[in-house]
This record gives sequence, C-alpha cells and structure tokens, in this order.
Amino acid sequence: TGRDPSGSAPPWHDRGTRRTMPVVSGIELSDADLAAFREVFDLVDKDKSGAIEMEEVEELTKLLGLDLTRDEVELLVREIDKDGNGEVDFEEFLLVMAGGERKGRCGKKDMLRSFRTFADKSLPHGLISTRALTDALVKYCAEDGGLTPARAKTLVDQLKADENGNIDYLDKVNALMPIG
Repeated sequence: TGRDPSGSAPPWHDRGTRRTMPVVSGIELSDADLAAFREVFDLVDKDKSGAIEMEEVEELTKLLGLDLTRDEVELLVREIDKDGNGEVDFEEFLLVMAGGERKGRCGKKDMLRSFRTFADKSLPHGLISTRALTDALVKYCAEDGGLTPARAKTLVDQLKADENGNIDYLDKVNALMPIG
C-alpha cells in the first residue's frame, strides 16, 4: 500500500496536485526506478506479505551462495530494519538498494563491464549464455566455499534465458540497478 503502520504516506506520495519524487540518501528516484525496485522486492517477498522476513533473507543469501549463519542473517536484517520490527519493509529496502552505503560496492558500470568480460563475443551486445555465466560464477565465486556448480545453475536458471539459452544482462542489470 505504500503506507507505514502509523498510517502516514511516504514522502514521495501525492500531496494535493503537486507530486514529489522520492529522494533516498540524496538520490532522486523516478517512477521507473521505484517500479524496478518494487519488482526486485516482490521477488524476494515470496509470501507477498509486504515485508521481507528473516526466512526470506536467509533463503536469498543461500541462493546467492553466501553461507551465513542464522546469527549473521539476523544481524543483516537488524542493520536494515530501521523500525525494529524484525523484517524489512519496502522503504527500508529502498534505503539499502538505492541509497545505501556505497563503499566497496560495484556500480552499474562495473556490473555491465563484468558481464561483457564473460559474455561470448559472438553474441549480440547485452547477451550472455547461461553456460558462460554459470562457469564465471563457479570460477570467481569459489573462494571461501562460494558457489557450487549446482548453486550457480540454480541462480542462473532464475534469470529466465531466451529460447537460445542466452540472458539479456542489460535488462537484468537495469532492473536491479536502475540508477548509476
């Protein structure tokens, strides 16, 4: 619904006839940005409760090949959960995804460059084969017990390849990182 438990609307909702753009940590978000972040949020919010619970965060970290203990997942949620209710609502999710701490994180350009590095040069720009992506994930995420081939395949399979077994990485990166 876009409302917090107190019933007040977030700062980007309509106020009379004047509509303001949301600003998250100094970054102004368009309707398209919000829609993209909502799509990602809804994918993680498997039970469609409107919040991401501890179990959903735990499932996501396992899918990404992160072997976090239950305590580490709880700490992660506590760091994101600004209102202290034990779950991550959409506004808290936005703070992390759109405007969170940027040190040590790769940006959109870095992400696109990485995909181009591993993509088969014979494919059209913006496409990567599921095989090439799976191989890259296994090879470069193998440190410290990272992704196994089975986990990498599970992760890549969720990206929905086309009929030729290729993934439009431009579309995926733009959906996950609409800014920058």
